[in-house]
Amino acid sequence: MKPKTNYTKSGEFNIAYQVVGDGPVDIIYIPGWVSNIDMMWAEPRLAAFLARLALFSRLILFDKRGTGLSDRTDDYSTMEERMDDINAVMDATHSGKAFLFSHSEGGSVSLLFSLNYPERTLGVMGFGIFAKRRYSENYPWAPTDEEREVSNKLIEDNWAHGDLDELRTLVPSLAHDNGFMDWLASYLRSGASPKAALILHKQCTQIDVTDILGSIEVPTLLLFRKDDIEIRVQEGRYIAERIPNSKLVEFEGSDHLFWTGDTYPILAEMEEFVTGMRPHRSEFKISNSRTKKTGGNIEKVMSENFLFNLKVEEFAKLCGRSLSAFKRDFKHIYGTTPSRWIKFKRLEYAKKLLIGTDLHINQISYDCGFINSSHFIKSFKEQYDLPPHQYRTQITKD
Repeated sequence: MKPKTNYTKSGEFNIAYQVVGDGPVDIIYIPGWVSNIDMMWAEPRLAAFLARLALFSRLILFDKRGTGLSDRTDDYSTMEERMDDINAVMDATHSGKAFLFSHSEGGSVSLLFSLNYPERTLGVMGFGIFAKRRYSENYPWAPTDEEREVSNKLIEDNWAHGDLDELRTLVPSLAHDNGFMDWLASYLRSGASPKAALILHKQCTQIDVTDILGSIEVPTLLLFRKDDIEIRVQEGRYIAERIPNSKLVEFEGSDHLFWTGDTYPILAEMEEFVTGMRPHRSEFKISNSRTKKTGGNIEKVMSENFLFNLKVEEFAKLCGRSLSAFKRDFKHIYGTTPSRWIKFKRLEYAKKLLIGTDLHINQISYDCGFINSSHFIKSFKEQYDLPPHQYRTQITKD
């Protein structure tokens, strides 16, 4: 199930965070431009990637100030304030020392944090990160001011409806998957309002950590796809040449999102960096790792995971069965199909949230594993004869 969201204070700001797993070492995920830690669990690929990390660590997720579930701000956040947010989350989770796993824009603050707080940093793992985001002769891979203005205009004009041409270049392997692209646009909107997204985008242009790279002493793992056009592999080589205790690994592929495409080599490098042990691809399947804990128990697997937005095939893998064997055994246990049972359980859970919380209907929809709120509302009405908001109103009156 989706982990519980908590809050801690960083100065005057409320910072949202989650803790997943109970491994012997902490990993703090520092996302890129915008994020929403609740929405992360609505995308099966991202959920599976994070769940894998939590198998060998205690994974800590948070939304930086100005994004996602954390407090918004109308001002640029300084790098010092961003580091304050990391420290606040570490204090709240009683994390004395952790690996920092960062993506894209999150890489610069991770590197800076490791320099300023080496006593709290076990190492840095950065996927598709950069040292600066403004073109110069000695860093020619960053966008020019003119190119950034074009991006700013796209955000201003298209953020509301998600028709951002640049989105498809982030993940070429899924560019024609309309379902995924719809989730990605929704994820970004849930991470920041149009104004907040533009502020963060402009703020990103000011980032420059090139001068500190040679002073970083903690172990640093740099992960890059060779054909990523958002953050070039040459930027990874630039960083690796300047950080003394660093390792650069270049992968085939062009996706800028770490959880799409072939994720095995990425996760294998990360697990080896953290634990010293590298999993073999044949041992890497979710079904193998999870069924060691569940013993293939369908009832346990389903009760713990029905809120995740997974396909029936993925539930079958979690149970260590072929799709046909899973459906057969499931029918024997529950007397119905997996799809019908999952839908019923999610709606049953949604009913509890409607009665016991004041969460918005859209939030309940995502928390219960539905792809979008319209599908949730239609399904709820079919099950309980009333749409969610009317059901809540009637229960409250009674």
